[in-house]
Amino acid sequence: MIWSGSRNSPRKEIDVLVRPTHLQTLVDGLVETNDWEISENYGQTTRNETHVRDAWLKATFLDPQFEYIRLWPEELYHLFVGCHKIEVSDVYVRDSVLLEEEYHRDPCRRFGPPLLRYFEERNLRLLLPIQARAKIMRRDIPIFIPTIEDHLNALLDQRREQIRTNLDNGGAPEWQVRNFIRCLFLDWKPARNWILSTKVKERNRELMAERIDKYRRKPLLKPVRTMAEIKVLSYMPWERPIMPESQYLAGGGWESTDIQN
Repeated sequence: MIWSGSRNSPRKEIDVLVRPTHLQTLVDGLVETNDWEISENYGQTTRNETHVRDAWLKATFLDPQFEYIRLWPEELYHLFVGCHKIEVSDVYVRDSVLLEEEYHRDPCRRFGPPLLRYFEERNLRLLLPIQARAKIMRRDIPIFIPTIEDHLNALLDQRREQIRTNLDNGGAPEWQVRNFIRCLFLDWKPARNWILSTKVKERNRELMAERIDKYRRKPLLKPVRTMAEIKVLSYMPWERPIMPESQYLAGGGWESTDIQN
């Protein structure tokens, strides 16, 4: 999600979507390298209670960038390997960046996740040094992530399945959907209307609308000094005054110049 503008780096694992017929072959191949071993889920919150088998692998080499790899079969993630996807440079970057610019909904650029050109124009490095990445995978293997549209609908499908069956799939779709709402500012009414009408599948619209309406963003706080006292103003990001884009970019794109409650 860090390539989709969401400021949440992976905790200890990376997720890899696989076809179910390839699952065992991939597990056997990774174990044979002696760099990975089969592992049980590393926490109670990641327990897969469904009938669909997945696989956890734990790194056995020193200082891995990720301690675990989780192989998700398509049926369990509610997403197909042949979905719409985007090629990215690496599985991990120094900061979040939004590749799909259409999800940056404020035309005045008062708020929203940083776009790729923000880093490119300032020669800011997104990728880790090659030495830090070399152990996780071969560099000649392309890396793809699903588009935000396909990823979001998969998460909503997962959550609907959890509600229907009362079984955990080992993921955190509720939290990830909430993170999309927070980081893409989908609680802003124009963004809410756009995402529901153009990106969210009909089967998921009711659930997504409920999650957006339930979300409560913390307001920004700005101290204002007067002759007599210092007051603190409270407002939402979309209530910011419109300013030149260069001034917005200088602030880093996010709510960097204000205090978040």
